[in-house]
This record gives sequence, C-alpha cells and structure tokens, in this order.
Amino acid sequence: MTRRDNIRFELQGELAAVRNAQALGAQLPYVQDRAIATLKRRLPVFARRDIQAEYNLKAGRINQDLIVRGDGNGISLSGRWGRGIGLLNFGARQVRKGVTAAIFRGKRELHQGAFKARLLSGNTQIVTRSGAPRPMTAGRYKGKRREPLAVEYGATIAQALAKGRRPERIADFARGVLAAEVERLRESYERRGRKSASG
Repeated sequence: MTRRDNIRFELQGELAAVRNAQALGAQLPYVQDRAIATLKRRLPVFARRDIQAEYNLKAGRINQDLIVRGDGNGISLSGRWGRGIGLLNFGARQVRKGVTAAIFRGKRELHQGAFKARLLSGNTQIVTRSGAPRPMTAGRYKGKRREPLAVEYGATIAQALAKGRRPERIADFARGVLAAEVERLRESYERRGRKSASG
C-alpha cells in the first residue's frame, strides 16, 4: 500500500477569522465552496514551486506524486510515499567512477559504481550491483551468475512536502489565498447590491 504524508487545512475556523466573512450571511456556504475550489487549484502549484526551489526535480515529476483533496471542511495536500523517486530524475549523469546526481539543487554527489540500465520492466533506471551472485532467470544474462541489480532512489514527494518549514509556508499561503478570496467575493457582492439598489 502507498503511504502518504498529509498537510490538512481546516477552513471553518479560518473563514470565521476572516474580516467581514460573517457579513456575507447566506452567501457564506457558497464562498466556502469557492474558496476550497480556488485553494485546490493553487495549492499544488505553490507546493510544487516550493519543492523545486530545493529539490532538483522537474515540475511534471513532482505533480505526479502530489494529491490534493477538498471537502466541506477543508483541504488536504498529500505526497506519495513509496520507494522514492528514481535517481535518473535528479539530473543523473554517467561518469567514469559511477553516476553523479543532484537530489538537492547545487549539490551534485557521486554514486560510486552506479550505472544506467534498462530493466526487465522496460524502465531505465540508475542501478548498482549488490548482493551475492546468483543465476539470472530472465533478460540477456539468463542462466548466468550475476550480482542482482538494486535501483538507486532519491527522496519521495512526501518527504519533500514535510521537510523543514515547508508545511508552515504552505499553511501561510493557504490562509492568504482564503482571505483574499473571501474579500474579493465580499466586494463583488457589495457591488451587485449597490447596482440592484440603484436600479
């Protein structure tokens, strides 16, 4: 089963704290739905950019493991937590002594004895040979004794999402979006009200 680390934002308390939210009266549930929809759209983009500022990953690869869900009470942002992201995604380069890769931006490290290989699944990964030699059961070395291949992995998106002060930055961003959305809708309803009254 895939594990996920969650950052959850409860919106009920935040809505109550936003200035002039109660003035919306009967429109408040609609505003809440709009706020959740806006956050669902903007939160993964902010989280992805924040992760990219530290980790050497392309946007598409981060988005692949980010999950955002919303309901009437709040939003959860999750990162998939599995075996990690293959080292090939971290700008891996084959060199004479192995493979260099930069999991963190600007910090390239050597993985001694590693190399790029096409696996039986068809995927290309960065691997090392480890363990006692054993007879291979498939592939071009079938029947020969070889050390098994071990795929080299970097961080998971769940780890990146939970690292350092990132959860606090994401929470601050969520609160800011919520406050701005409520204020925007409040002003919109006030303008409509004035037009109706003058009409």
